[in-house]
Amino acid sequence: MTMQRLAIALAAALLAACAGSGSGGPPSEAAEPLRREDTQIVVVEARVSAIDLDTRQVTIQDASGGEATFYADEAVKNLPQVRVGDTLVGELIQSVVLELRAPTQEELEAGTAVLDVVATAAPGEKPAGHFVRQIRALLTVQAIDKQAGTATLIGPAGNARTIPARDPRNLDLVHVGDTIVATYTESLRLEVRAPAAE
Repeated sequence: MTMQRLAIALAAALLAACAGSGSGGPPSEAAEPLRREDTQIVVVEARVSAIDLDTRQVTIQDASGGEATFYADEAVKNLPQVRVGDTLVGELIQSVVLELRAPTQEELEAGTAVLDVVATAAPGEKPAGHFVRQIRALLTVQAIDKQAGTATLIGPAGNARTIPARDPRNLDLVHVGDTIVATYTESLRLEVRAPAAE
């Protein structure tokens, strides 16, 4: 996920971080941070309807008949094992955790941190893989407009984005200068399966 997509994902969820939380004052040092986690799971299943090993173009078709063609780059090492009729099964999990709190010293020193983990199938097997990316970034509340029901955040690259609050009452819990520690995790698991024997 690019930093731009991360910023959009964070902005979409931001002020919900305060939903259903406490008394309306700023969090004290001893209090638990205001926290919100949103998770979305998308399950994909499609049949391979065409494949060109020379151009590495693969066409898949979903249950509704919709087709999509994509280029399988060199990271797909086991492409020759894919056949028309195989099924591509996948699961994408996206999670955003937002915490309204002061960052730790380690978080300040690390700045924006990106962690990537990749596991793939052994040579000769049907293509499969599990890809995990986690991005942690610090956002700062630059402005609050209670009349408009919006807040403006500054991202790690200095870019500002004004977003609406899901619940305008949440704006009473956020103050200019507050830090939001945002962690975005994207987990994609893909596997190509041969059709079941009849």
